[in-house]
Formats: sequence, C-alpha cells, structure tokens
Amino acid sequence: AKQREPNHTKEVTALINKFHPKSVLDAGCAAGLTSMLFAKQGVEAVGLDMSRPMMEQCHKKYDNSKLSLSFCKGNFENLPKKLYNSFDMVACLANSISGVSTIVGLGKAIRNFYKVLKPNGVLVLQMLNYASMKEGIIFPIKATENNGIIYERFSERQKNKLFVYVTRFDMNQKPPEFEIFRHQFDNYTTDQVMKKIKSAGFQRTKKYGNLLLNKKFLKLSSRDLIITAVKPLD
Repeated sequence: AKQREPNHTKEVTALINKFHPKSVLDAGCAAGLTSMLFAKQGVEAVGLDMSRPMMEQCHKKYDNSKLSLSFCKGNFENLPKKLYNSFDMVACLANSISGVSTIVGLGKAIRNFYKVLKPNGVLVLQMLNYASMKEGIIFPIKATENNGIIYERFSERQKNKLFVYVTRFDMNQKPPEFEIFRHQFDNYTTDQVMKKIKSAGFQRTKKYGNLLLNKKFLKLSSRDLIITAVKPLD
C-alpha cells in the first residue's frame, strides 16, 4: 500500500476533481487504501469488502485516524439496504468486480451500485481489459519489494477465465523461501459489462484507458478499462 499510495493519490484526486463527490462507497476496499485517500481529501468514505481479514486490517489501521471513514462487511450482490441512496460515488476499482462469479451476479451487483447512489451519483468501475491479453500468454503485472520480501504478479487468460499467479520470495531467509499462489477470476467482456450498466438504469456512460481519466480507451491495447456512468435524476 505504501508503494501504491503516491500514484493512487493522483488517481483519487482526479476522480474528486472530475465528479466532486461528498460521499463515496469504496466497493471492494481490501485493506482500505482507496477509502483512506478519499477521506483524507474531505470525502466521507465507506469501505466495503466481503473478506473478514481485510475488514480487520481496515479497522486496525484506521479506526483511530479521526478521518470521516468507516467500514462494513458485505458483497456486491447483497448490499445492505441501509446504504441505499447514500452516496455521490461508488468506486469499484482494481478489478474488484471480477470477484462476482456469474453474469447473473454481475447484473445484481451493478443494480445494487445503482441503488446505493443518490440521483446524479456516479459509478466508477475499473477492470482489466481482457481483450488486450492474448490467450495462453503469461502477462506480467507488477513486481514489488518491501522489507526484503519480493512479490511478482503474472496473469494468463484462458477463454472466459483469468488466472493470476503470485510468487512470494522472502529474501531474509537463507536460502530464500518462496511460495506460489494461483487465483481464478471470471472474464467479463466490455460489452457484457456495458450492457448490465445500461440495463440497471445508468446513463451518460463513458470509457477511459486509465484512472486519471486522461487516456482514451483502446479496445485492443489499453490494459485497463474504466467505465463511468451516472444515475439520472428522479
């Protein structure tokens, strides 16, 4: 998170400058970095994640921060009704939407994002652009190092599935110790997601190639797809 913070601060600032939210639901907040960055700039933030360990990390990090920041456990397909009509923005970033396991579930998730937004509220959805990834080719994502522990991340597309591989090297040990993790995600196409967004009632949809919202989305070359969509006024 510390390594991501400088660049991600610029991305959050770009979203605030573009849409001027006073409140945001960080859908798929993980350990709370995005939620914290919104709150640090005066936006009331609620972080939501279905992982109990992630919620524990969020509370441990930020419960005493004095920021306008809170967290709740839940999944996109069954958002608590107490959140309905509560937010100026729903930010579902970093391919969190891939945690929804079916097309039916994707539709439920996006309809729930619509429900928790206030009229004229905006959905910001970031996902990997699978069309830019050739099937069966190992695609490097990122390598990071922190206190002698190195993480390397790779992805591979196989038809409608995306596999993410993570290797963890502990260089503090002699010889170095390593672990390998493999995660599987569903592969939603741009057209599938756009169809669900429009059928939920969203309007004024736009596509971008990065989270700074200053690059055009190119279907065959953009690594990320960022979709923005607005809930119309009643």
